[in-house]
Parts: sequence; structure tokens; C-alpha cells
Amino acid sequence: MSAEQSRFADLEQRILTAIFQRDKSAMAELMHPDGYGFDATMGLVSQRALIAGIDALTPDARYIADEIRVVDAGPRAAALTYRLRQWGEFGGAPLPAVVFCSSVWRHGPVGWQAVFHHETPARTA
Repeated sequence: MSAEQSRFADLEQRILTAIFQRDKSAMAELMHPDGYGFDATMGLVSQRALIAGIDALTPDARYIADEIRVVDAGPRAAALTYRLRQWGEFGGAPLPAVVFCSSVWRHGPVGWQAVFHHETPARTA
């Protein structure tokens, strides 16, 4: 992975850590306020709503992100795909054990921020 690709993998790890630690301040820094996602637990959700509702994630929730791939999308954007394994509950329901994710990052006036995130739950056996 190149240094530029590593930058986005590190940003994605930072945002995942912020989410799983329920760190609203870090989430607000890393997520564009007008961004959206298709979350495996919440469905279509604005990033503002995700930040506001993150306390529904159990404090013992944890994750492992791997198989990270970064695609250059121009000088001010990048896209990532990866597998996310997760444990815990959100709003009383178990998190899907494995989801395949994609995220889009854009560089704007406040630096790099996630503007879009998508999750597809893996098929269960």
C-alpha cells in the first residue's frame, strides 16, 4: 500500500475507532455534516443522525477492519472498500457479524472528511 493509500486506511481506522468508542467529537471532525450512509443496522442515515444516536451502541462493542483497498478518485477524493467484523449491539439488536463496506472521503475546507459510507451484510451460512 502506498503512503497516500495508507493515509486513507488510517483515516478510516480513526473514524471506526471513534464510532466504536462513541466519541461524538471525533466523529463530527471526521464525518462531513451533510454526509450519508447506508448502514447495515440503521439503514439510510445522515451522518448527523448517526452521531446523535451513537450512544445506542453498547460500550463493549468492538471491530476488526481488514482487506482494505483504496481507490484514488482524484486529487481531492478517495474511496475505500474493506471487510468489517464487529461484535456488540446497537439499540438492543446484535450488530451484523460481518459487513462489506465502502467509504468515500473528500478534502474540503476543514480537511479530509467522510462523505459517504455503505455496508452490505455478508451472507450467513
